[in-house]
Amino acid sequence: MNKEDKARLDTIMTSFKETLAKSKEAQEQRQSEEDVGYGEFNRVRSETIRPAMEEIGQELKAGGHAYEIIEVGDGRSQRDARITLAVSIIGMPMSAHRRDNKVSVSFYRTGTATVTIQAETQIKKNTNNVAGQRGNYAASEITTDLVQKEILKVLEAVFSVS
Repeated sequence: MNKEDKARLDTIMTSFKETLAKSKEAQEQRQSEEDVGYGEFNRVRSETIRPAMEEIGQELKAGGHAYEIIEVGDGRSQRDARITLAVSIIGMPMSAHRRDNKVSVSFYRTGTATVTIQAETQIKKNTNNVAGQRGNYAASEITTDLVQKEILKVLEAVFSVS
């Protein structure tokens, strides 16, 4: 190989190595941000969201309703990190509009530092304003008060549907 071609090949290979190194650094940076985001969500989930859900759940239970708190996500499934308050409303009359008297409010991790709130209901009649995404917040914005107010908005809408 002549000197000119060898120099060109060296330049190509050096450029490739640099691009590869930058790509690896970017990937490590993204992974680091993901890990930090998951850790922050996990902290907020255990220190703020779950206790707020438990407090509301106990009040619902005292009122004759059933609840369950479901957590998903661990070190292997960080992308699916979620906590859900699932409520079975007891005493609501069944009708053709209702399959089941259940409502759930979930807080889950989206992106690296965003917590999304979503409500779902199996109560069919007049619950369009209940189901669906209810907001996105930075993990640092999640407080006990915010969690409880969001859950109460959903419960108020569901309990007023009769």
